[in-house]
Parts: sequence; C-alpha cells; structure tokens
Amino acid sequence: MPVGVPVGVPVGARIDAVEAALGDPRDPANPVGWAAVLAADEARVLPPAGVALYDRLGLNSEFVPASLGGRLRGTDELGPVLRALFRRDAALGVGSALTSFMAATAVWAFGDDTQRARTAEVLLDGGRATIAYHRFAHGNDFVSDELHARHAPDGYLLDGRKRAVHNAQDARLVVAFARTGEGEGEGEGEGEGEEDGEGEDGGGGGHSLFLLDAADLTGPRVRRGETRRAAGMRGLRVGSLEFTERPLPRTALLGSWGGGVRHSLSVFPLIHAAVPSMVIGVSDTALRTAALYAVEQRPFSRPLPQVSYARTAVAGAFADLLLADALARTAARALHLLPGGSPVLAAAAKYLVPAGVEENLNALSVILGGAFHARDGAYAILQKHVRDFPTVTFGHVGNVVCQTVMAQHLGWIGSGRWTGEAPPPAALFRPGPVLPLDPAVFTAADGRDGLCALLAEAPGERRLAGGDPVLRTLRAQLGLLAAETVRLQEACDGLGRFGAGPYPSRVFPLTDRYALLLAAAAGFGVWRESPGEARAADPGWLAVALHRILRRLGRAAPPLPPGVEAALCEEVLRRAAEARSYDLDDRVLAG
Repeated sequence: MPVGVPVGVPVGARIDAVEAALGDPRDPANPVGWAAVLAADEARVLPPAGVALYDRLGLNSEFVPASLGGRLRGTDELGPVLRALFRRDAALGVGSALTSFMAATAVWAFGDDTQRARTAEVLLDGGRATIAYHRFAHGNDFVSDELHARHAPDGYLLDGRKRAVHNAQDARLVVAFARTGEGEGEGEGEGEGEEDGEGEDGGGGGHSLFLLDAADLTGPRVRRGETRRAAGMRGLRVGSLEFTERPLPRTALLGSWGGGVRHSLSVFPLIHAAVPSMVIGVSDTALRTAALYAVEQRPFSRPLPQVSYARTAVAGAFADLLLADALARTAARALHLLPGGSPVLAAAAKYLVPAGVEENLNALSVILGGAFHARDGAYAILQKHVRDFPTVTFGHVGNVVCQTVMAQHLGWIGSGRWTGEAPPPAALFRPGPVLPLDPAVFTAADGRDGLCALLAEAPGERRLAGGDPVLRTLRAQLGLLAAETVRLQEACDGLGRFGAGPYPSRVFPLTDRYALLLAAAAGFGVWRESPGEARAADPGWLAVALHRILRRLGRAAPPLPPGVEAALCEEVLRRAAEARSYDLDDRVLAG
C-alpha cells in the first residue's frame, strides 16, 4: 500500500500535505511545477512526477470510505483535497483520480461486501479503476459503442466494444455498462425514460452494471486496444476494450439485473457534488495567472483595479469562484444533512460550476492578450487549462442528466409546498464533522431542495440591517431573487411529477433559472453562517455574485456600490502576492 498521509488526519492537514508535496509551481526545477506540466503536455503524457506523487500520497484513499480503510467520511472533504491536483494540472486530476472515483461510487452504493472490499483493496494499493459508460445517442466517443451481456449457465457472457475508455490499458478494475435487453422498471421511474427507454440511449431495453476484475480483463476473449492520446487533455491515456463472448461469473453483476441506468442515476449526487468542488482549482489557477500577469507585465497604463473591463473580469471571476465553492460545499454536505434534497443540489452544482469556470477562463484569458497563446513560460498554464477543461465534463450528456434531475423537482416548486418548509440546518453551510455517508442516501430523493424557502425569507435576515451601502444592495438583490422564486413557482404551476417520456419543451429553460436560484441561496447561506472574521463573511463578494446571477436571469440588477469590484480586485492581488487560495478557505499554498 502506498505510504501517504495517515488515515484520520484532519482535512486541513491533508490539503496542506498535498500542497507541500506539489511545491512551488513557478520553480523551474520543480518536477511538478508549471515547466514540467507543460513539458509533459507537449509530450502528450501526464507529468510522471505528478503521477508518482499521487501514488506516494495514497490519494486514492480520499474516495475510499473510512469503513473500508480509506479517508472518505464527509463528502465535502473530498473535493478540497483533490482540488490541489486540478489547480496544478486538470489532466493529472482526471487521469489519476477522477476516473477511478467515478467507477468506485457505483461499487460503494450497490456492490456486495466482497465487491466493496475488493475495490477498496485495489484502490488502497494504488491501483486504477475505470468505467465503460453506456451509449448515448448524442454523446462522444466515451459514450458511444456498446457492450451486451446475457445469461449463461454459470454466469454471464459479455460481448461488444468500447472504443474510448480512460486508462483502459492500466486499470485493474472496470465498471462496465452492458445492454441486457431486460429492465426492472427501467424507464418507469422519475426521469428515467429519457435515459433508458426510447430516449438518449437510442432504443428500448435495460442495462446492467458489471464489476470486472483483473481475471475478467485477460484471456483470448478480451482485447485491450492500442492506447490513444486525447485531443483535449493530451496526457490522458485512452484505449479500447473489446469482449468476444467473454464468460463472467455471477459475482461480477453489480447491483440488480437490468438496473444499471437506475443505479447510475442514484449515485450521481455523490459524483455531482464532489466534481465541482475539485474543478474550482482550475479557476483558481486562471485567476492567479491573470493577476500575476497584470502585476508583473503591467499591460495596462493604470493599476488593474482602475481598468474597467479587467476589474469586472477579475472581480467577477473571484465572486463566481466563491459562489461555486459555496454551492459545492452545500451540495456535498446535503448528502449527509439533507439527503432528500441532495440530488437536485448536486445536479445544480454540476450544471453551473463547470460552466462558470469555463466562462471565466475565457474572460480572464483576455487580460493576457497575446501572451495567452504562449506554450511555455510563467503564464502558459492558462492556455493549457482553457484547452483541457472541456474534457473534465461530458458536455451535452452531462448537462442533460443534470437538467433531467432538476426537472423532476419543478412540479414540487409549482405546487408551492416549499413555502411552508422549515429552514435548512445551519451546519449545511459551514465546514465541520458529519456522520459517515449512509448508503440509503442513494435512494433518498424526496422532490424537495431545502433552499428555496431560505431564499424567499432572505431579505428579512437580521445581518442585512443597517445603512451600509453594500448591505442595502444585498437586501435589494435578495428581494429581487425572492420575487424570482415566486415567478418560477408560477411558471412551474401545473407541471406535476415527471416520469417516463419526453419533457415539455418549456421545462429545460426553467431548470436554468432554478439552478441559479439554488446557487444564490447557497451563497447567502454560507455568507450568513460564516463567522465575522472569515473572508466569506464580507458582503462584498456576495453582492457581486448575486449581481451576476440577476444579470444571468435577465433581471435588472441594482447598481453595485462604488468600490466593491475594486476591493475584490485588491483582494485577488493580495492573495496572489501571498500565495493564498481563492476559495472560501483562503488557504496558504505552496506558491
């Protein structure tokens, strides 16, 4: 087993250990610094020292449950620890951690004791796991092709090919979707018809999940195809898996026969809550790179806070990052504290946060001007992040899944029942220990979100009292957002509960509005519950974040008080000079 940070170490110390091991990114002699990361990218490989460091720290254990010997207790701890990898190199984060994590979630949720123990054993030993997705009609290579499985006297027979599988050559475990032609209620539950009826998967019939171990991945009936390099993240190893009537034992079935898509939808809250928290690291590096460029290269005739478009871009990216961290934290803690609302909160985080990161990557690249196109040097990491980032998510497919989850809650919004709900627990919005994740959370969705009622009552919050211009602006913004929840309720009136079949055309634009309102509520909750000395307790960042949300909702936002954006810019420059993170933790970094 790799020798890393001991189990039981607090999350802050684990983050610090990863940062210390990664070292100063601007040091040209650092084997996992920017120079080495960019050189590895040019060579179309992951940085070798980064992969070795990941294994030496035993970071697989971050997503192995504590009950199985790993470090996973609070889901909200997973993202911040692995965020350091994405801050350094998104390809390293995806290639080393994300693929294995996504594969393992299905085992934690639906595997039997033997499957769970075996998966934990492989991951804690530093092995990789991967996932062969089921086919979507409008997907990319990762979700094209298909595997088929059928019953055999002693188990199952697996047949078919997947052309693009991360780490196909090296994985010691594979979670595989296979069409089995039979469903146990597939397409009959809420929203599942889109996935497993005559919708996105391109035809009727069910799917099943299989956990393939090393013995199942060898022999004359299995072919691991030549590794290719990805076009976006050039360091990823992408290969093919092909099976020809490969016998599998009965113990390979993961969960129930025909329940594959239903199972995958059930574990999405864990994935959707954790991934946004990780990818915030990419936005952190982009913001830091733009700030350092503005200070060191002085591309403007005036200081950055005095240049209108640069000030708006930098302050907006910082406020968006803090709001994204607030939403990701809330979604992750909801798995433990508000399980019935966790699916919709996680879907909103996965839908909004990557889109916001990508938007701000492009906005910040303008500050670099022609320097953005450099392939080496102190600022070249920004162009790599811009190129890499679309590969982190599944684009159309990922967004449709998230919108489908949110759409299932619109009937509840339209009913107005949320107006009488009790406010969510304060612990939802602030870090702290939680009980270990209960597997029952994967089937706990109750149609509620837990936050709309908070937003509706937010304008009366006592912390908003007083004549401070920023607090007055916040009161006005929250009043507009509270009114927007009423408009959303009116727009959703009569939608009812969705089941199989296509959604009405008006539903998906409503999910955009819904997600933005949930983000606003999460940001307000984190601000309200932050202690006075914390950076997140300053109302300036929230005012800028809510201003941008109102604009995205198409609403006229009250003007921001003079100096609010400039103050955020000064904070960005200070954190860059002191090598501090741009997230809610304001943590000291290695450089």
